[in-house]
Amino acid sequence: MSLSSAAVAQAAALSSLGLLPPPALAHRSVVIVAAGGRDLVWPQERIASALLQRSGGRPVHLLLRGGARGADRAIGRAAKQLGWRVQALAADWRRHGRAAGPIRNRLLLEQALVEAQAHTSPAFSASVLVIAFPGGAGTASLVQQARRCSSRSPVPVVVMEVPPPFSPEPLAA
Repeated sequence: MSLSSAAVAQAAALSSLGLLPPPALAHRSVVIVAAGGRDLVWPQERIASALLQRSGGRPVHLLLRGGARGADRAIGRAAKQLGWRVQALAADWRRHGRAAGPIRNRLLLEQALVEAQAHTSPAFSASVLVIAFPGGAGTASLVQQARRCSSRSPVPVVVMEVPPPFSPEPLAA
């Protein structure tokens, strides 16, 4: 079974157990912006599962991601294995210096909004889904910008954060 088939089967099982959001209407689709930290080292299957769970089984027109090592690249590989179209947008550190990350995040969101609007018609609607894997200041910046733009966006913008795995602190002897 391929990762795509396994992920779809897993999503179906999670849905039947009530662990996924209610099935979306067939006329709803998403454009995803996904990000996370450079030091994220989760297995690709786990990342694919998180992406699939949060997309809720809706058709994905495009997944936009940053161009850094770690989560950005792993998210891209997982999305491609799910059969999704993927586009990376790297930050231009030389041109923008420390502002490059927030500028790139704004451009990711702007492009996602354009893509979602292009897939919206009277019969079908698309939304932007921001999926934030564990990360640092750059991921937090994307989440903050997405939440700010959601109130004035012509299409719905939803932010979903993927929690880090639970690892209890060792007990003192």
